[in-house]
Amino acid sequence: MNARQDHIALYTFLVFLFSFSLFCYGFFPLSFSPATKTSLEELPQRLGNASLRGIDYKPRISRAVLVVIDALRMDFISQEENFKLLNSLLSDGRACLYRLQVHPPTVTMPRIKAMTSGAIPSFLDVILNLGSAEMKLDSFLYQMKQRQQKIVFYGDNTWTNMFPDMFHRRGENVDSLYVNDFYEGDRNITKHLNMELQMYDWKLMILHYLGLDHIGHVEGPFSDKVPGKLQEMDNVVKKIYQAMDKWKQKYYTKPMLIITGDHGMRDSGGHGGSTHPETVVPLIIVSDQCAKSDDTFLQIDLAPTLSILMGVAIPHASIGSTIYPALKGLHRKDMLYAHYYNTQRLKAKVESVLKNKFQTSELFEGYEDAKASHELFMNDTTDVSAYKRALLLYTSVTNKFTQFLISSYIRYDIVYILIGVVMTFMCATIAVMQILSDANANAIELWPRLFPSINFLLVAFLMLKLLSFEKDPSTYTNSFQALLVLLPIVCFTLWVIMSHLFEGIKMQVFDYFKKTPLHFQFVGLGICFHCISLASSSFVEEEHQTWYYLTTSIMVLLTLKQMRIMNSTIGMINHSKADVSLIQVCKEERNIFASSSVAFMCIHVFIRRLNQTGDKWQHLPDVGDWLSKDEHKASQSLAMAAGLCYLVYQICYMGGLLTTVLSFTASLLIYYYRAAMGTVSIFGLHASNSPICLTIFWINLVEIFFIGFLPMLYRAVVGSSNLNRSGGLYSNCVIIVALLSALLHKPHNVMLVGSLLATSRFLNERIDHIAENKNGSLVLKMITHYWLGKTFYYYQGNSNSLATIDLNAGYIGLNHFDIFRVGIFLTLHTFSGPILCFLMLMQNIFFNNNDETHKHKLKIDPLTIKWKVLSLINVLTAVPVCFFMVVATILRDHIFVWTVFSPKIIYDYFNVWLVLIQIVLVLLLLPNRISINL
Repeated sequence: MNARQDHIALYTFLVFLFSFSLFCYGFFPLSFSPATKTSLEELPQRLGNASLRGIDYKPRISRAVLVVIDALRMDFISQEENFKLLNSLLSDGRACLYRLQVHPPTVTMPRIKAMTSGAIPSFLDVILNLGSAEMKLDSFLYQMKQRQQKIVFYGDNTWTNMFPDMFHRRGENVDSLYVNDFYEGDRNITKHLNMELQMYDWKLMILHYLGLDHIGHVEGPFSDKVPGKLQEMDNVVKKIYQAMDKWKQKYYTKPMLIITGDHGMRDSGGHGGSTHPETVVPLIIVSDQCAKSDDTFLQIDLAPTLSILMGVAIPHASIGSTIYPALKGLHRKDMLYAHYYNTQRLKAKVESVLKNKFQTSELFEGYEDAKASHELFMNDTTDVSAYKRALLLYTSVTNKFTQFLISSYIRYDIVYILIGVVMTFMCATIAVMQILSDANANAIELWPRLFPSINFLLVAFLMLKLLSFEKDPSTYTNSFQALLVLLPIVCFTLWVIMSHLFEGIKMQVFDYFKKTPLHFQFVGLGICFHCISLASSSFVEEEHQTWYYLTTSIMVLLTLKQMRIMNSTIGMINHSKADVSLIQVCKEERNIFASSSVAFMCIHVFIRRLNQTGDKWQHLPDVGDWLSKDEHKASQSLAMAAGLCYLVYQICYMGGLLTTVLSFTASLLIYYYRAAMGTVSIFGLHASNSPICLTIFWINLVEIFFIGFLPMLYRAVVGSSNLNRSGGLYSNCVIIVALLSALLHKPHNVMLVGSLLATSRFLNERIDHIAENKNGSLVLKMITHYWLGKTFYYYQGNSNSLATIDLNAGYIGLNHFDIFRVGIFLTLHTFSGPILCFLMLMQNIFFNNNDETHKHKLKIDPLTIKWKVLSLINVLTAVPVCFFMVVATILRDHIFVWTVFSPKIIYDYFNVWLVLIQIVLVLLLLPNRISINL
């Protein structure tokens, strides 16, 4: 059976994507906790020989208001000029401030789940945050409803999506993800607050304010709008506090106000990562029934604490300890009983994990000591020392239980992980073998040998069955059994392909590396270095440094290579005693080339300074921060205008006169839109905030598309096959994506788009001059453009932290949340560098290599081009991902697994789907006849 190389490459990538999906399924379990509900019947009744029946487990407060201020950082509370009343309450002892540690991912939905249930959410909840499906876990909200305690809610509709039937009254922001809403949604919450403060039928009121978070996403935590928003929140606290004071005086009740943040905000704005400003949030309890403490508590401790204060059962999924200073109002017996109740729950969970080992562990000894001291106090309630000792022991042992359960609740499905790693390794190996195989072999013969094939299938099936013994027998569904049968067949086909490719390359591998030029050796070493660097968490956090080094080095290397060729040419001309003027012209060209190359490198040095990225130095100010300040709006305007002009100049190389005019008009509209948004100025003129400018912009893009599409459609109808003119469509597609990227980028980042197009031209020209053969030119262009895309991905401020995703780019031209358009805009903005580089590469392969002005050409079978491009894409994608999967599997118990490795896996998985789109474009858009310059 003959198999085409491009079909093998496509099949390999599809299997790779499937294998990566299996790995992610095993690495990111969807839930750590069961949906079991608890009840008050489970309250402990005895403690050793002492009876606990006389203790009344009842509500300790009359009603409570929980105010969640989205993205409230710890340092915001210390701004006394903005939180005047709150700081006054804290200084007078009428309120207590605690520090809460938040587990990543620091996004809203998982944090609400942690606060209400006391469970550690799955890391994949960061993706489910947009959908916010109904939460099945037990929560203190559910327990309050079971006790007929009414809850009202106003704010982020994430709550109403997670708890659709939980609230007696509610008023949600239906467009909570619309980040340009700084004030309107919060004003609606406050309006309902004024109404609810006059009502007396609720036990708990939850308010979730979003304005601060939206300001952080758009302008960052140091925006001039932040102080006003904090003062607004202080006024909200004032309203609630005054109402509570009236309740206490009139009805002699014990209300409580609880203020916290679901997560923090990083210094550059946004959240989702694991930096200190994102993971440490304040908890303020306004009540005379709390005590001050400098300890750091966990966010999951909030659920058992509120459950005790409300007199309801602690949620079954909760693994948190109690925030003991907040329970100061409890009597001694009640305080110890509450701690014993929670400790006993946690002890049962720990025992289910350790089983027989628990009885001999230090945890058990600490638990028994706490119980003994508690029993001693119950026998003599005047023994203060026994009370203090029991309280201290309970606090210590519950903290240890919680930490143990946090570490043990990180569950991996090792079966799927190992299957994914093995199959991904096979796919990566096939991709590398295809690159090393004969360049002219468009097809290979696949004839599996009978007995080795049967043995391989048998061994593969037995290995899978052996691995399946690790799984719970209840998971042996029909789909799982079908997977056990399907996977050996897939692995068998990969093994057959590997064996036949190996026979084709084993005789020429040594010669291949021996004859490789220096720049190709550097490329190979660069790929290896990048893979090896992924074994270090610091290199993953600072991955941009790897790409900056590799891209800059290959640009310098290609420049020096061409300089050497130019010097050799001048030497040959000089040796033949040619005309002196000809030698002078060649020297002038060399000097101009050297000067322009140095200037080009300087441009890259500057644009690298536009945005800090990574983790270690991300908090430091950069050029973009300086330009974004209001006092530097003139400089920001000049930078954006220069970036748009440079972009239009680069478009002139790809489009005709009409396309260039339309592109220039589109650039003016982009600038006008930003001026209407107030980020740039039109030097004294006023831009009205009208959507008409973006409407005209979209019309321009449609016109640019049809300028390239209609002629190609006409030639297809009449049967013409003029490839040169067909290339206009691909050039126009690049122009459209470049203009869209300029619209979505921050004003100071617009210059990155034109710089990327110029750098792509720079690399293509260098490679065309130094490449020794057609295959070398293609391979070098593919790899350098892949590196270039990664470099510009980090130039714009992206990193391997989820917090660097600029949500504001998803709402350009929108006044509401639309998951489809927002998703497309965010994808195009975040991955604009890799997308544009790929399109520029395809445009260069198609258009430049069919230019009739080139005299020396060699016709090549288009299948060779396709499978070479596909196999290179496979290598550049599969090899580093495969290596990183192995690293993540080995280091799955590493301290940074959820803060560094897991976000990187999510980014890689999303990028693989984008690569699949690129592969489809290669299959559909590459022409039937193509040539490569010699």
